[in-house]
Amino acid sequence: MSHGYQVTELTANKLHRVHRHSHFSKVTVDDIKFFKSILPPTSVLEKDSAPEDVYLKYTTDWYNVYRANPPVILFPDTTEQVSQILKHCNERHIAVVPQSGNTSAAGGSVPVFDEIIISTHKMNKIRYFDEFRGDLICDAGCVLQDLDKYLCTYGYQMPLDLPARHLCAIGGNVATNAGGIRQMRFGNLHSTVMGLEVVLPDGTILDNISTLKKDNTGYHLKNLFIGSEGTLGFITGVSIMTAPIRESVNVFLLGFDHFDDVIQTYSLAKKEISETLSAFEVFDKDCVNTVREHRLQEPKGSAFPISDQHQIYVILESAGSQPEYEVAKAEAFLKLLFDKGCVKAGILAKNPTEAAHLWSWRTKTPQAIVKNAPSSIHFDVSLPLPKLYQLVLETRAWAQSEGLIPNELVGIFGYGHVGDGNLHLTIPAMHDDESLKEKVDNFVYKWTAQYKGSVSAEHGIGLMKSLYLSYTKSKAMITSMLKIKDVFDPNGIMNPYKVFP
Repeated sequence: MSHGYQVTELTANKLHRVHRHSHFSKVTVDDIKFFKSILPPTSVLEKDSAPEDVYLKYTTDWYNVYRANPPVILFPDTTEQVSQILKHCNERHIAVVPQSGNTSAAGGSVPVFDEIIISTHKMNKIRYFDEFRGDLICDAGCVLQDLDKYLCTYGYQMPLDLPARHLCAIGGNVATNAGGIRQMRFGNLHSTVMGLEVVLPDGTILDNISTLKKDNTGYHLKNLFIGSEGTLGFITGVSIMTAPIRESVNVFLLGFDHFDDVIQTYSLAKKEISETLSAFEVFDKDCVNTVREHRLQEPKGSAFPISDQHQIYVILESAGSQPEYEVAKAEAFLKLLFDKGCVKAGILAKNPTEAAHLWSWRTKTPQAIVKNAPSSIHFDVSLPLPKLYQLVLETRAWAQSEGLIPNELVGIFGYGHVGDGNLHLTIPAMHDDESLKEKVDNFVYKWTAQYKGSVSAEHGIGLMKSLYLSYTKSKAMITSMLKIKDVFDPNGIMNPYKVFP
């Protein structure tokens, strides 16, 4: 993401709570020679000879919060090459960071010290598609938007969608168990991923690629790697169930003055249009203003379609197969919302162009927010639905009472997925200050924990939230996770310093 600000300081220089593990080896000239013996020259990007803009693309995170100086970035294009690289690194105790589209929102996809990056960028082949059942097998580096475009020609779509769809790749989506806009309809990736091809740290290839809907033979190993954030192995291939496209899509933009009315509208939607409800996204007035300020809406510079004086807005989408029936039902539902006094304003898109315009106010929100300041503090929490927006209000009030707004923080922006009880809280900061982040983190995560929420709904733990894993998981659960980590990665080379404190 381009922020227009100077790149952040090296993580190793500013994050003093993390120390380089002494048992990791440094990359030598002989290691580079080995990598070049199995990869073409263009697939070995060395720090000393790489163009700065290209190097920063892979070594700086999406939010300009974390940055590293790895000696080399590798671009294998086959599973066998990944196997050879990992086997060598494991024997040499060289730490590695698997990287997909580098859109991690938790600092999980860039190194901390001198770990090497192994990118899936060149692993972008579609291996198989069953146009009758919708089963897809592809390389881990396939970009999510590219997969959707490919599937569209057959009348199918991916079971997940994210604002970073043009950058993120399916391997990283699986490794973080990404949720996104379509999760309330299709479930998370544990539901739709049928099998994985994974390379273990010692080079062993686990070929668990399958399109079987039922396979109750032993442990479901693929589920261990979904959401493991590259700490157990390197995902190289994915088998996933895709979904038929429903041709009749109706998109609503609704305005509210109180979050209680949002909850009532969601409840009504679940009752009245449950069979077609596919998205229920919330964003607040401040989000609208910042998208408009940075002219990121589509078309650029176009007016907000309804009054911008309401406190909260919702994008609601329904998708069915019978156009005339679906339009009539959508219009009836919108009328019902007004009759019951749930909404203060609302419109229904008349065509796909209008629908894209409405959606742009939500999907461009993350990009717009981070353009407000050189750094940002951001959260991805799960909460009971009645508490979802209360976190935004109480964090805003706390930050103002502490004198943080407007001196150190630009503001508090709230948006997310009502259908999944998932709130994104993004806070632009005037400077990159670990003590400031820790202060805000402690308030937000303690608040979340008191309502038995999760510190990570869909972004993963990464480096950013590793200190706060215990706010959601018990000591016994964390100990069990560490035992699993030791089984698969006894030398600890896979994405070190991430997930666990």
